[in-house]
Amino acid sequence: MERRSHISSIFCVIALLLAVTARSQEQWYTYYTNAQEAIAASDWSRAVPELEKALQRKPAPQFEAETYALQLVNYVPFYWLGVAYYNQGDFEKAEANFSKSLSWGTVKKTEFYSTLLKYQGILQRIQTASDSLAALHHSIAEAPGTAGDAAVLTASWNALADALAQDDFPRARGIVREIRSLSSENASSMIVERLMQQLAEGRQETADNRNTAAANRLFDEGLAQFLSGNYQSAYRSFSEVARSEPQYRGVDGWLRRTELEIEQAGIELPDPLEPDTVRVTVAPVVLFSSEQSETRHDSIWVSGSLGDDQGIDYYEFTLNGEVYRDAKGNPLQRRPPSPKQSTQFQFRERMPLQMGENRIIITAYDVDALRHSAAFPLTVLRKPPYYQTPVFYYSIVTLLVLLAGALAANLLIKRRIAFVNRYNPYIAGAPVRNPKMFFGREQLLHKIVNTLHNNSLMIYGPRRIGKTSLLHQLKQHLEQTPDREYFFVPVYIDLQGTPEQRFFAVMMHDIVDGCESHIRLPEGLRIKSGDSDYSARDFSADIKQILALLKPLSSKRLKLVMLIDEVDELNAYSERANQKLRSIFMKTFAENLVAVMSGSFIRKRWESEGSPWYNFFEEIPVDSIDRQAAEALIRQPVKGIFRYEAAAVDKIIEYSDNVPYRIQKFCVNIISHVIEARRRVITAEDVERAKAKVLESEDV
Repeated sequence: MERRSHISSIFCVIALLLAVTARSQEQWYTYYTNAQEAIAASDWSRAVPELEKALQRKPAPQFEAETYALQLVNYVPFYWLGVAYYNQGDFEKAEANFSKSLSWGTVKKTEFYSTLLKYQGILQRIQTASDSLAALHHSIAEAPGTAGDAAVLTASWNALADALAQDDFPRARGIVREIRSLSSENASSMIVERLMQQLAEGRQETADNRNTAAANRLFDEGLAQFLSGNYQSAYRSFSEVARSEPQYRGVDGWLRRTELEIEQAGIELPDPLEPDTVRVTVAPVVLFSSEQSETRHDSIWVSGSLGDDQGIDYYEFTLNGEVYRDAKGNPLQRRPPSPKQSTQFQFRERMPLQMGENRIIITAYDVDALRHSAAFPLTVLRKPPYYQTPVFYYSIVTLLVLLAGALAANLLIKRRIAFVNRYNPYIAGAPVRNPKMFFGREQLLHKIVNTLHNNSLMIYGPRRIGKTSLLHQLKQHLEQTPDREYFFVPVYIDLQGTPEQRFFAVMMHDIVDGCESHIRLPEGLRIKSGDSDYSARDFSADIKQILALLKPLSSKRLKLVMLIDEVDELNAYSERANQKLRSIFMKTFAENLVAVMSGSFIRKRWESEGSPWYNFFEEIPVDSIDRQAAEALIRQPVKGIFRYEAAAVDKIIEYSDNVPYRIQKFCVNIISHVIEARRRVITAEDVERAKAKVLESEDV
């Protein structure tokens, strides 16, 4: 069971990890776009965390990665991290990220590749300059000279460090020339001066690169405007890129395409230098509530919000390349809930899914004079139901194997324990109190319970037939099984060996013991004053108090059930004692009393017209059990540990006459014998061996 629970826990963890992985791919492009804006504004401290968040959701660079509205972008986060760290002066991290970008290879397909190589060249020169400066500083410190020369060199060196910290390379070169005039280490100082020149040129290149980043951002805006149908704004963006970066790859082609679209639309070509005073409208925007990427269901709810600056006219869906249609076969077109809500509203649509990948596109159309539309894709993978997957079958097989192994191991352990602890569940002589060892009396028990509602009972039968066990099982049943009409409080009373003078005291002691779990008995009960001279009158007074305390415990009708065993003792009592007991059941409070009396030799004497108990009881005989119950009593208690052969069962039933006491006596002797013999199978020979011992005291 522990193994099964452990496997179930593993499956739950795997499912959770898959869900987290799917969630992590959501909206990486939001952070990447934020980083591009920060780079264009030279806000390097903001660009770094945005790029790192994008990497957390999409770790792998990608050429022409798809974002929202079917837009494509070259996703090269490591390149831009290198640029950001370079401009922050963290050259070590810059070099590390440039190297990562090259190792992925995606940047080689983009226009940033040549710039990356320039950055790496600059970083190499910076490292060389750093090494040369260290060597120059060391040589100056070790060179002999006057104290005055040393002070001048130290001041010059501090000025050089300040110029480098401020990226003032022209001033740094002038200071290096002064150091050369004061030092004999002309070789090192000449190297440093030359590197200062190269670093100054490199800084100019990086400034140009920042201009390129701004051009990239402007170019992307132009593409977005073009795809949205806003060709005039796209033309202005492309024109600005061409003006600021004449060598920008592809901008001339997009300018020509935009001019062609404007011409076909019959719109006046705008002046790229003229401020845009015309109201510019944008395309609709869709935000999905949850971009679920995988499911095992045959449909999915697509929901989210739609918005547009001027208002949405309608929206429609495309499912796997085909327009999604309603039940009548018409294209499904949805409109805003009301004109007031057309600028922003929620949508929700259930879409059927085919097995495998499903491509869902929602296309929204606005109300602009020059209508815009925007398409927003959602890809959902429908997997087969879990019960149809190989993992499910492997899991079932594994669980079955583990279960079979556990059952087998449990059986072996039970058998071993049975031999070690001499396991023998049968009972010979004592009443059966364990319901699992009580067989064949279910219908009789049910009959007794139904009769208790209105009558007292007398159950009779030969000795050792199981009457006492039946009373104990009846007591447990009444305690554990609520009745719809009556509140039963059963008490067991044993009269065996009770003399007549102590009869009522013994009965009251047993009643008190049985009721203590329900109520707190008062100190004023007469039985607590002692047994001597305790009379039927005292018994009536005490029982009346006890019934008064029991009644408030339930809204049902109270029945105090006296289960009186061994009532054969009453045959030896005087007729007066029997009359007194009967009179108790005739009092007004007797409606809350009922008795079940058990005996072996009471029936004939109590059936005579002169008996005080004549026609007082409902009589129920107790006989032997049927064969099916007898066989269950033999086999069930040791099932899985010991096994009876059919011939052995037949002989036990034959010799016992289906009397439960005899069956248990046979079985307890047989099991003791096979434990001694270290055997599990019980044969007919084992029964024959036990026969003489079992029946030696029986009168058969």
